[in-house]
Amino acid sequence: MEFSLFYFDGEGATPGTGKYQLLLDSARFADQNGFTAIWTPERHFHAFGGLYPNPSVITAALAMVTERIQLRAGSVVLPLHDPVRVVEEWAVVDHLSQGRIALAFASGWTMDEFVLSRFSHERRRDGLWSGIEQVQRLWQGQVVERQDVTGRVVSVRTYPIPLQFKLPLWIAAQSQSTFQKAGEIGANVLTSVLNDSVEEVDHKIQAYRQSLE
Repeated sequence: MEFSLFYFDGEGATPGTGKYQLLLDSARFADQNGFTAIWTPERHFHAFGGLYPNPSVITAALAMVTERIQLRAGSVVLPLHDPVRVVEEWAVVDHLSQGRIALAFASGWTMDEFVLSRFSHERRRDGLWSGIEQVQRLWQGQVVERQDVTGRVVSVRTYPIPLQFKLPLWIAAQSQSTFQKAGEIGANVLTSVLNDSVEEVDHKIQAYRQSLE
């Protein structure tokens, strides 16, 4: 059995110092006591979870106070971001951590956060799957095309080159269809059992394994 720490809450509405002290102290403890990973979320526009608007920034800080533990985003809400910026930021953190990062990608949650997105809330899964494909290409040194406001098309290759050639990848999944899609692309699954029975989770896992095969 492997153990990790997972953060989701973090009240960000009141001023004061030391807001991230528990996170930093627990990361050091986990690093020194054989834990596998520490996961940090992405949350927007709500006091609940308000300490975590950007997991790449948080993870860069964790990279500086740890040596061994895996540093994982749980999750990057990919439809809210250009995959180019995602790869640029996380390649930096990959270097700062000496190759210890991994990313879980999510399609999004609340409608309000989609003011940051080029995709509507209804099309968020399109943004997730197309974004993952671009992230994987850029991470391995390939190019993607972007168009500026004048219509000029630019072939983009990101830097720095990450330390890890292949990005460790999870998909934040609740529905069976997302479990199946994660299996199709060979990704791991990050899920919860807060609202499902053990039997329901078992069906999703079986669907994932069949799709993976």
